[in-house]
Amino acid sequence: MLRRWNSQPLLLSGLVERECPRCHRAVDLPLGALCGHCRAQIERRARKAARIVSLVSTAVVAAYVALRMPDDQTARLVGAAGVIVWFFVSYAVVRRTMRNYQK
Repeated sequence: MLRRWNSQPLLLSGLVERECPRCHRAVDLPLGALCGHCRAQIERRARKAARIVSLVSTAVVAAYVALRMPDDQTARLVGAAGVIVWFFVSYAVVRRTMRNYQK
């Protein structure tokens, strides 16, 4: 004999109204996920911290490169390119680190 078709799924999963673990607002999220407002706030703080840290560290690296590079134009150009790359790499690393630690 065949089983009767039941319209309810056997396992309830997917989006169910739960509360955000950070701000405790009731929203449709998977269990443990943050709401859009909390994610935006975390991203905003991470960008701000990354901008400050990367600017300070880039200023230190630029001063070091300016003092230690010879007077050759090619060496100075390579040093300037290295400082620019340093800014973008340090910005990305600090931003991701801050995003992970703020949760």
